[in-house]
Amino acid sequence: MIEYVIQKLTKHEPDDLEAQCAAVAELADEIWHEHYTPIIGAEQVEYMVAKFQSAEQILMDIKENGFIYFTAREKGKDKLIGYCGVAPQEGCLLISKLYVHSDFRGNGISRSFLEKVFTLARLEYGLEKIRLTVNKYNENAIAVHQKNGFEIVESINVDIGGGFFMDDYLMELSLG
Repeated sequence: MIEYVIQKLTKHEPDDLEAQCAAVAELADEIWHEHYTPIIGAEQVEYMVAKFQSAEQILMDIKENGFIYFTAREKGKDKLIGYCGVAPQEGCLLISKLYVHSDFRGNGISRSFLEKVFTLARLEYGLEKIRLTVNKYNENAIAVHQKNGFEIVESINVDIGGGFFMDDYLMELSLG
């Protein structure tokens, strides 16, 4: 097991927020190309990375759209190894993004992110429900989320523009 550090990114912290968002985008680009190309194809990966995972979009999500991000770094190192983005939405906390670099999966990083999210939902937002979407063919992620108590509640197909769709499961966890 590796040792890692989790950092919280909000519009109020840290001082180098733009640089942190650029680092998240760089990691997103690497993870998405490695993990999602076999699932959704290179063209859709390019589109989604540019639209949803760019440094500019991440910064806008934090500054204007109410998102909080958590990042993970291996202790004593600068390079990010995972990230998680959340925002309150219609009576729940939505996990919009939760990704860990393939070299670091299985070290409890996803679980640590989820613990931060659970605490945030309860203590800062007073929410008892957490939702996320996961690609229907991302079997490992589905299994991880189910292991952490999430249940599939709906099958959704969302038009994201550019001729692309997200063919996902909506998963939910009650904190009550």
